[in-house]
Amino acid sequence: MPKNWKLIAAGLNLDIPESDLEKLQPVLDGLEAALRSLVETMPHQTEPAIRFQCDPEEHS
Repeated sequence: MPKNWKLIAAGLNLDIPESDLEKLQPVLDGLEAALRSLVETMPHQTEPAIRFQCDPEEHS
């Protein structure tokens, strides 16, 4: 079942122009498909991360 990315963005109060969402939709669909196939191969006892935050690297 395809996701409604516009509805998801609106629900998260993301200020993404509709034209940008239209460009991103195929990429998001592809990413979801790739991740879904990986998740389906995970053992049931594995708890996937619900949220991932990548902090910026410090430059020295």
